[in-house]
Amino acid sequence: MQSELLKEIERDAAHGKPAPKDLEPPEIMLYYMLMGLYASYQSGKITKEQGHGYKDQIMATYKRLSAEYKQFTEVCTLYQSRIREGYSVGGITVIPKEA
Repeated sequence: MQSELLKEIERDAAHGKPAPKDLEPPEIMLYYMLMGLYASYQSGKITKEQGHGYKDQIMATYKRLSAEYKQFTEVCTLYQSRIREGYSVGGITVIPKEA
């Protein structure tokens, strides 16, 4: 089941409304991809069946990008914490802890 945010993104994209505020990069990508998909369908460039296939591909890409983005932000948070604390690797001080 889609979250309320994903439903809002799809609804706004289908109607050509501005993207919802404060989206993360994966949701921004999803919004603009869906906007293009709906515009292609509404202009008659693709059929409804083609649109469903493209939407499946878009959603798969969104899910993959969302997972990668989450992992990336978690790693960044970890390294930001290490930078603030200072850390060593193999006995070599990479970033000294501030006094």
